Amino acid sequence: MDATSSYLDGDEYGSAYYSLPTDLPDLSEETAPCTMESIGHFNTVFIPIAFSLIFVLGLVGNGLVLLVLGLRKCPWHLADHYLLQLAVADLLLCLTLPFWVTQFAHGWVFGRIPCKLLGALFTLNMYSTVFFLACISLDRFLAIVHAMDLYRRQRPIHTHLLCLLVWSICLGFAGVEIFFREVEFSVRARVFFCHNAFAPIDANKWRIALRLTNLSMGFLIPLLIMVFCYSQIFCSLHRSNLFAKHKSLKVVVVLLVVFVLCWAPYNTFLLVDSLQRLGYIDRNCYLEQVLDFGVTITECLGLAHCCLNPIIYAFIGVKFRHELVRLFKKSRLQNQRSNLSPSSGHQSCREHTVSSSAEQATSTIYPVLM
Repeated sequence: MDATSSYLDGDEYGSAYYSLPTDLPDLSEETAPCTMESIGHFNTVFIPIAFSLIFVLGLVGNGLVLLVLGLRKCPWHLADHYLLQLAVADLLLCLTLPFWVTQFAHGWVFGRIPCKLLGALFTLNMYSTVFFLACISLDRFLAIVHAMDLYRRQRPIHTHLLCLLVWSICLGFAGVEIFFREVEFSVRARVFFCHNAFAPIDANKWRIALRLTNLSMGFLIPLLIMVFCYSQIFCSLHRSNLFAKHKSLKVVVVLLVVFVLCWAPYNTFLLVDSLQRLGYIDRNCYLEQVLDFGVTITECLGLAHCCLNPIIYAFIGVKFRHELVRLFKKSRLQNQRSNLSPSSGHQSCREHTVSSSAEQATSTIYPVLM
């Protein structure tokens, strides 16, 4: 996506920190240019706090998801591969946030190469998170609507190839960040900053093009895929009167709703800002200030999405809770019995499968997290 596009671009960053004295005469409010002191000071306080909170929650939550998937010895469901990729993407996205926190607190201190790589990593995982959510919806669509046809012919190699395709497409979007990201010194702010250094004559065109790409490829198209898949699923279940046997669908439905609530406001603000830059909406200082604050707050809301998925699994996904509790109990029993018998704490996949066969029989098409 438009990696930290709104408030890390150079034209907003350098002038946002200080109001420097000049010898120019005072101007009236009607003729004076729009000032950015308020949004600049707000960003330096709000963004580090929000990013730090998202980083901690995302690190813990997605770490637990990877723990559950990594320690599961039984054969994986095909959708578990998408959930693994989703957790990895969310985790990597969270790992970039401390670097942007440092930029707002002290300026960019990491050099040119890390600037390009971290900008690319940010964009790579922003897109991949959305795409893998769409892949999960497509997997559920094939598993339920076409359970007797396409889904049974699907093999793990198909899932791996689709994951590879998703990462390849996302790398293409990340390449834009590698090409444009640069470290420059702001004379007014007296700090270095990492941003997309567009040529002045083409800056507005590139910014609008990237935002519209973000809106279409990073939000609207995946959203349409998810809405189509889940609507077909519900229609199929309604015709078959099988809602009671597919209660785990509430997890993926909540994932869809949370995705919309997190990213729709941000994309709406970007769309309005782009329309203003294109001249379809008249520019005025009040609207620009609303857009500046709105983009900052809603992008933080969107980034919070990467730490909400594990919370959804924990509070709604019964199988995830059971698996997590089982792992903790197993770990505690291993510690208690380690002095008596080194192998007494091990439980084979076959033993676990037999002990939970009743549950497995009613949920064969659902991955472990759901």
